[in-house]
Amino acid sequence: MCEIKKPADLAMTQDHIVRATALRGMVRAFACRTTQTCRDAARIHGLSPIAAAALGRLMSGVLMLTQDLSEPGDSITAIIRCAGALEGMTVIGEQDATVRGTVLQPVVETTYYHPGKLDVGAAIGKGTLTVVRDMHLKEPYVGRVELVSGEIAEDIVQYLVISEQIPTVMALGVKMDKEGITHGGGLMVQLLPGADEDVISYLEARAAGFPDITWLMEEGMTPAQIIDLFLGDPDIAYHTVTPCGYRCPCSRDRMERNLIALGHDELAHLAAEPDGIELVCHFCATRYHFSKQSVENLLIHTHTAM
Repeated sequence: MCEIKKPADLAMTQDHIVRATALRGMVRAFACRTTQTCRDAARIHGLSPIAAAALGRLMSGVLMLTQDLSEPGDSITAIIRCAGALEGMTVIGEQDATVRGTVLQPVVETTYYHPGKLDVGAAIGKGTLTVVRDMHLKEPYVGRVELVSGEIAEDIVQYLVISEQIPTVMALGVKMDKEGITHGGGLMVQLLPGADEDVISYLEARAAGFPDITWLMEEGMTPAQIIDLFLGDPDIAYHTVTPCGYRCPCSRDRMERNLIALGHDELAHLAAEPDGIELVCHFCATRYHFSKQSVENLLIHTHTAM
């Protein structure tokens, strides 16, 4: 483990996640800059401002959760299904700190709960948050909670407290202007086993009135400096800094496997299309065209496998 002594050592301009411990080892903290990650998602999906803010918050939260994953291929999937205009979102974060996501309704009316503050909670409304941790065991761990506010951070905290019994403070933000997304990121602070009541009271006091994450970023603060400001511990230890970003692992081979998984009858129906078929990845919008002959070849493969 690499211990980084000075927050200034982490003054990176690209998207990244910082992990630290503090308060006599009773607290761990994560903070991330996800500005470009949010921009990439908004561009790929053509998101309206409120959809971009909602998806950006969820991606930032999931990216910090991925820091507990240890093996390549491990992943965390967060699924929101809701009654609001967005209808739902899906975000998948990988062990390598890459993330991808999609929104069921990417373009919805932009509303504010006061000037400059997007009303993400109203666009989501009532619903559920399902979190799937896939660590290549026999069965993935699945937890589900009712949404608290639809503002994302409070909803992830609800999941962590109820499903994983981890007391957590979280703040997430996506800031925009007329040109698009200017800042995106988040902060997550968690109590470790053995934390005493004094530490709990201290964190509650620090959380009260803490500035918006995106405002701090506008002021030029790095994720490490945001952790330092929140915890106020001169003995804070910075352990890792991990680059993060938007990436989809889809490929033509994966799409072929998806087609084969449809089964012989469905594939035979698709093979009847004279111009072939086109598949579009939900996460990166990449288009894969399969000619009639290509689909027929896959159909032969399914027949020989039966």
